[in-house]
Amino acid sequence: MEGSSSQSGNSSTNTASGSLENNDPVSYKTILYENMSNNRILLKLEEDEFITPDEKVEELLKNLTKPSYLYALKLLFENLQNEFSSQVLENSLEALVDTSFKHYSKESVARLELHLRILVTVLERICFSPIVLSKELRDKVYNSLAKFAEIHRKTTQVIEIGLDNNFRTNFNQFNQQNNDQIAIKKRNYNIDFLLIHLRDTLHSLRDDETWFQEIIRRTKDFLKAALNITPGILSIAGVTLPNDNCSILSMLTQVRQSLSFKYPVASYYVDWRIMLIIQHNLFIWSESEKIISKKFGELVLMEYIWSFLEREWVNAEDKSILDSQTKFDEVSNKVAKALKNTGGFLNELAGNEPIALPHILWFGILDLAQNLIQRSSRIATYGLCYYLAIESLNKAPSSFIQFKSIELLLHLYNIDNKMFSMIEIDFDQYTQKLSENNLEDSLEKFRNLLTFVKEKYHEDLKILSNNTGKEKEGKGKKSNQNSYLKKEQISNSNILDVIADEITCPINSEPTDQLCILKCQHMLALNNLKKLKQKICPNCREKIEDNDIRYLSQNSIYKNLYTKFFESGHILPSIELENSDQLYETDDSDNSEVELILTKKKKFMNPIIKFNSKISSSILSRITKKQHPTYQNIIKEINEKNYEKAESLCKEFINFFPKSYSLRCILAYIYRCLNNYEQAHFFLKEAIDLNPKRSVAYFICGEIFFRQNDYGEAIYNLKETNYLERSIIYKAKINNSYILLGNSYLLRGHYADYDGYYDDDDDYDDYDDYTEAIKNYNIALKNDPNNYLCLKNCAYAYEIKEDYLSTLNLLDKLLNINKEDSLVLCYYGESLYNMTQYRKAISYFTKAYTIDPENIHNLNRRAITYYIIKEYDKVLSDLDKIIQLDPLNSSAYYLKSLTYYTKNDNNNAKVSFKKYAELLNSDNDLAKVHLFYLEYLLNNNSSKDLNDILTKIDQIHNYSSFEYEFLQFIKCKIYIELKEYSKARLALNNIWNFVFISYIIQEHPDFWSYLYEVCEINKNDFTEFGIVDEFSKYMYEEHDVYFVSILTNLNSELCQFQESDISSLSGLVLSSKNGNLRLVLPMLKNYKNYLICKMNVKKILSKDCFIKFIINDNYQDCMLKHKDVSKLEGLGWIEYQISEYRPLDVQLSIEINSIEMQIEYIRFGSNPRKVAYIPDMSFISYLLPDYHKFFSNVPETFKDKYFSRKEMENLLDLKDILNSL
Repeated sequence: MEGSSSQSGNSSTNTASGSLENNDPVSYKTILYENMSNNRILLKLEEDEFITPDEKVEELLKNLTKPSYLYALKLLFENLQNEFSSQVLENSLEALVDTSFKHYSKESVARLELHLRILVTVLERICFSPIVLSKELRDKVYNSLAKFAEIHRKTTQVIEIGLDNNFRTNFNQFNQQNNDQIAIKKRNYNIDFLLIHLRDTLHSLRDDETWFQEIIRRTKDFLKAALNITPGILSIAGVTLPNDNCSILSMLTQVRQSLSFKYPVASYYVDWRIMLIIQHNLFIWSESEKIISKKFGELVLMEYIWSFLEREWVNAEDKSILDSQTKFDEVSNKVAKALKNTGGFLNELAGNEPIALPHILWFGILDLAQNLIQRSSRIATYGLCYYLAIESLNKAPSSFIQFKSIELLLHLYNIDNKMFSMIEIDFDQYTQKLSENNLEDSLEKFRNLLTFVKEKYHEDLKILSNNTGKEKEGKGKKSNQNSYLKKEQISNSNILDVIADEITCPINSEPTDQLCILKCQHMLALNNLKKLKQKICPNCREKIEDNDIRYLSQNSIYKNLYTKFFESGHILPSIELENSDQLYETDDSDNSEVELILTKKKKFMNPIIKFNSKISSSILSRITKKQHPTYQNIIKEINEKNYEKAESLCKEFINFFPKSYSLRCILAYIYRCLNNYEQAHFFLKEAIDLNPKRSVAYFICGEIFFRQNDYGEAIYNLKETNYLERSIIYKAKINNSYILLGNSYLLRGHYADYDGYYDDDDDYDDYDDYTEAIKNYNIALKNDPNNYLCLKNCAYAYEIKEDYLSTLNLLDKLLNINKEDSLVLCYYGESLYNMTQYRKAISYFTKAYTIDPENIHNLNRRAITYYIIKEYDKVLSDLDKIIQLDPLNSSAYYLKSLTYYTKNDNNNAKVSFKKYAELLNSDNDLAKVHLFYLEYLLNNNSSKDLNDILTKIDQIHNYSSFEYEFLQFIKCKIYIELKEYSKARLALNNIWNFVFISYIIQEHPDFWSYLYEVCEINKNDFTEFGIVDEFSKYMYEEHDVYFVSILTNLNSELCQFQESDISSLSGLVLSSKNGNLRLVLPMLKNYKNYLICKMNVKKILSKDCFIKFIINDNYQDCMLKHKDVSKLEGLGWIEYQISEYRPLDVQLSIEINSIEMQIEYIRFGSNPRKVAYIPDMSFISYLLPDYHKFFSNVPETFKDKYFSRKEMENLLDLKDILNSL
């Protein structure tokens, strides 16, 4: 709003002019410039030694009743290079709320508008300054608005008397009168607009003035990012290239999220405030800070102005002419009454949204355009304002918008009446349009309004003329400036040509909607910039640096003027040039890329130009493929799912473009929709052969292979898609290509057998399908953070890799999107269970149960978790619910039997066991494992029964490695019960899972004592290791486990760090109580691959923390810094595997800094993952170790819901393909 359009005045009919002509065709612009640089009052102040802006303002405030002083004051505040103290701004606000108008005349109207515009400008200055107004001053300004509204009413009454020479005692401006024409022609809507703006700005300030500073900062930062004023935002080589998302509507969506008002504000005001912030920053950057050019700033501002107005036009498009006039009249009466009633106005603050005039945002944006005209000397800016004013007039829903459109057009006409001579014709055509629509009453009102605005404009010009200084003439400065102005006006006769030139890329010589301004100030289309092989300006050959590029979207302007550009020949047909890829691969020193493109374009256009020098739209329509009716019909039939008809049209149309890459891609898409994958692949191969450097065909091909479950081929083609997108420095418009590639890796990983193909160790994660899936999902999530399908699939991939923290992070995002998703809640509980955080897991299972009480899977997982935390009654309660829902659920009877056994209720345990055995599927080997284990528990006192179980186990031959280990575990337990330790030893040797081994050893001390003797461990000397007790000797010799508490035997100073822990194998651990600890282990023998440390990271004490594992005096070391340690904090006991290969003789040192943690042992061996969660054996009771792995997780149990095949096969969108072709 700052520096909004010029002040106004009204005049009587005696000065009415039937023509738009002024005596001097450039008088308005000349006078306006002279007032800005050669103002009589300001020059006089400088002569009187009022030098600083503050001094000038203080002096001018003494004469606020004089229009000339008011205008000088307006110029001072509008010049953003002038800085003012907070005290002067406060004093100005205090002075300007003085409403002491001693008389009412036509001059008062001009003075009132000028006065209010200055008040608006001062308030805007305060909004953009670190100033907080006191409540008293805000209230004072508030109260003045009602008085200004009354002055407006009375001055308007005087004007009516002057206009009609007829005094009306019952006059009321805001009540409908018998003669509606008079009510319309006399009303200065600028004053109404300014009063509402002041009201709503003060209204929003009442909440919290510091809020303004936050919104200003956020909008400014966003605008800098959109334009690449902040270095690094526009990365040519990466995926952060700006695109159409920088449009004003997209920006509004993002900025609006940060807006919050304590009290209701008028609905228009949010967008209006954002637009004012944009305008302010562009003026500051171009006029004061000089970080962008004035031309660039104007182009950006015009795009935002067009974007806002485009939305207003769309809303008014389907309505009849002046459709909202009646509504406007009704609302304007209410607004007038609200403005006149201070009390009512203040009461609005705690209640409803303040009432505003309909289409007030539209009016305000036009006012900003009028302000830009006054500041600019660029013909393109005038031309763009002309087109938006005409469009606004033609779509005006009421006299409110008519008034502002007319005023803007009159300003343009008086800048250059030759260039804008068509405005007189435009007014005639508009009146004819009203007549054709039988709006005779509206026609007469418009004529009266037009006369009124002309008179008002001449009054404006009169005030400007009176302020021009004379004493500086003849010194050359003014005449030079004006001669430049006249030269520009004379040399540009066609405003559309000028506008087109402003946004034309020199490479293809066409206007474009996405431009980049280089440091050398040359301009390129964004698409052409991406295609340059060498980043050198095609015009001046200067090197292009990413951070020096300014991004300029002209999307709204281009879209709305496209037809005019096309019909006038500025936009030519899209041509698929032969060998087009050579344009970006060759680099002849004597031939620029520009010349190569233009040469081919001229060859195409010359015959057409010779045939008809004035290129007609009909010729261009026949030769433009994408505008051809057949092409449009093909797309229409596809969108309506008439694929057979689309196929027929496309096959016929491709004969006219036999080398068309894009048509082959579209035809392949059609065959894909018809499930004719063979034909689709045929045309995709042709497309790839035509242009192997374009990515769209590869993407379609990959998607089809995915549909065919050929994930290997899908991965190949989709990887090619993403490779090409990166190789041509092009940000993928098809974000789904990364999701689809991730899905392909995920499903290939799910179905493939990796034995002998991938190493289980994390060293090979880069070649693991799940790792590759995660990489691609994360790329997609950067572009679309809330993609539900992508978040779900990525969470599953992390969970398969046992990275539960990352799984939970993604599940949190899913719950932020939909907190009522019971499957996600259950999955969250499962992940917490896997992390041994059982009570937290219960809370999520319970939330899922509340939403979906019939989810048997969720009830089962909650029952298992209740069992672990020994709440057996709740276990039985959940199992009863499961059986009620599914009487044939065998797993429920298994856990029920186990629970009764744990409670020493053997009778009920046997009843449930019998039911489980009846329901058992004889072909389910895993279920048999459970059966044998229950039999063992229920019959562990019967040698005969135990031997029968062993016989049954030996009869199973077709089992998986997973089932085999459990069977060996059961056999070992049975042999121990039978005191057949030698056979138990053989079974133990067939178990490689250390959790199973430690479980058996902890439960059966007599067994390991036997092993100690039979292995003759006592014959070995363990003195150098500090190992004294038999258990520690056995664990080191047989299982490569070294308990760090043994170090106290070698170094007594470590005794202070020793603690008891009943959940540990040895019962003792070392703890870094003060956050720091250094351990030096003796030289140990390593007959296995990897070093594993069992530890419990309780608390991080500083960001400087680390855990350092040093091998053989820095021969190899592994350091976990804060980022790594933070992922382990609070997980409980884990085994952490150091991935590097170890030498035969290993001396390990461990350094701990600023971490409160415990360490139990170091062992040599291998785990499938770097981090393995260790359950507390005291919690497990009689559950089989890793019992949860017997059950599939949520994604696998509910794969039809969680992995919706329809969603996965719905990632290829026609719109994305067309946008990428």
